Amino acid sequence: MFLRIGELARRTGLTVRALRHYDDIALLVPSERSSGGYRLYGRKDVARLYRIQALRRLDLSLADIQGLLDNAAGGISEVVAQQVAQLDREILQASALRTHLLAVQDQLQASEEPGMDDWLLALESMVAGSKYFSEDEQRTLKAQRDGFADAMAPERAELSTWLHRLVAAGVSPESPQAQTLAQRWIELLLDEAGGDEGLLMKLYTMHWNEPSLHALTGVDRAGIRYISHAMAFARLQLYAPYCSVRDMAKLRQHYVAQTDAWPPLIAEVRQQMLAGTPIDDEAMRALARRWQELSLAKVGGDAALGAQLQRAFHHDSALRVGSGIDETLAAYVGQAIARLNDTSTSQMNPKGST
Repeated sequence: MFLRIGELARRTGLTVRALRHYDDIALLVPSERSSGGYRLYGRKDVARLYRIQALRRLDLSLADIQGLLDNAAGGISEVVAQQVAQLDREILQASALRTHLLAVQDQLQASEEPGMDDWLLALESMVAGSKYFSEDEQRTLKAQRDGFADAMAPERAELSTWLHRLVAAGVSPESPQAQTLAQRWIELLLDEAGGDEGLLMKLYTMHWNEPSLHALTGVDRAGIRYISHAMAFARLQLYAPYCSVRDMAKLRQHYVAQTDAWPPLIAEVRQQMLAGTPIDDEAMRALARRWQELSLAKVGGDAALGAQLQRAFHHDSALRVGSGIDETLAAYVGQAIARLNDTSTSQMNPKGST
């Protein structure tokens, strides 16, 4: 039995245009053609189409899907298993959200107004899920919040009010008040993340990206940027014992200006590290190059000062707190940069050159 392209499109919910595109790129080539030149799809074609659509649900590109289908050893059973696993994850996430919303509903029916953290957890579950956190990470965050949410809520509200006052009054993020605020804010986020610098950076990214959370917490991107810059000024003071007066003057001019570029870069590098990406992989080489360029920019192009800061960062744990960079990440990106530099040197000085 063969299906013509229109019938296959109707029964699968795809468009004829999509099926033609799959044929054009040799992703799904129909087994037969009618005497009139019409595409005819058989059982094996439909099975391949199922695999294509299942892999699309895993957010793979068409090029990646083609590579998997043309070289896969596991066959269709492996694709089905992956899809079942994905559905299991979605069911667990939906179940966790349902349980939490039932608790919120009970509070509302009892004429009790749920606290900010109750709403925050519900909203995070809807907007975040696997978009920002793994299942284990979501469980960690929930356990941490359940442990001291009530104790944190008043201080979080107080810090938010304090932040708005400082911003409205035009107080510089370099001021002692702003630095104190930022340090306490980061301490709260680290407590929520269980001291995990990687989770801290994901929380930062989520709160930066999601406008719905801005409305709930009262802290928008401008507020997050203010806190981030104040924290950079606070960290800058920690470098003072390792730097000369001249070095510190240069850092004040360049260091904080690079602050906004670091969180997304750190998050990308951590993602590659957790995925087990080799340090000489092209994706990691590009990130290492960006890391090196940004590190040089924050010291005004002074490589010696940059090396000085790197040594201080490695030896002084206080400099790493709240940075999103733990020792494991620092070692990984350090190795990637070293490999990048070794490769560049060998290309500049090939064997036999003088």
